[in-house]
Amino acid sequence: MEKNENNPFIFFLVFDESLPRVFFTFHRTLKSSGLILVPVRIDQLQNIISASDQSQVIVISSVMNSSEMKIYNEKVRELLKFVLKNRRLTFMLLSSFLKLSDYNLFSFSKNYFFLKYPIDAVLLSEKIARYYHLKSKSNMKWPGGRRSGIGEFL
Repeated sequence: MEKNENNPFIFFLVFDESLPRVFFTFHRTLKSSGLILVPVRIDQLQNIISASDQSQVIVISSVMNSSEMKIYNEKVRELLKFVLKNRRLTFMLLSSFLKLSDYNLFSFSKNYFFLKYPIDAVLLSEKIARYYHLKSKSNMKWPGGRRSGIGEFL
C-alpha cells in the first residue's frame, strides 16, 4: 500500500458485494475534509491493518437493517475481539440498533465507538477528520529534544 500523507484513507466495512447508500454519502463528506473513503470486506480487514503505513487506521461500519445485523453478529463481532487489541485500529459502528454487549466488551480499549442513527454525515465527517489528525504521527512527536545519555562513552 502506498504511503500518502496528503490523502489518508478511512475504511468502510461492507457486508456484501453492493455498496450501501450511506457509503456514497460519507464518501462525499469525507472527501471535502481531505479523507478518502475506501470500501473493505470483512476478510480483507486484517490484511489491510497489517499492510497499512498509516499511524492510525479508522474503520467505519454501518448496520442499517436486520440482515446486516445478522452478518455483523456472526462475522464481525468475533473478529473485533482480536483486531481491537491493535491500538492502531479505531472501529466506529453506526447503527440504529441497541449497543448490545459490544460497548461493554470493547469500550475499555478506547478505540471502539458506537454512534446511533440518525446522525448528520457532515458533522460525523468533521469529527472523524479531527480524530484522525489528532491521532496522526505528526501530532504524536515529542516537542522537546533528545534525552542525554552516556551510551556513546561506553
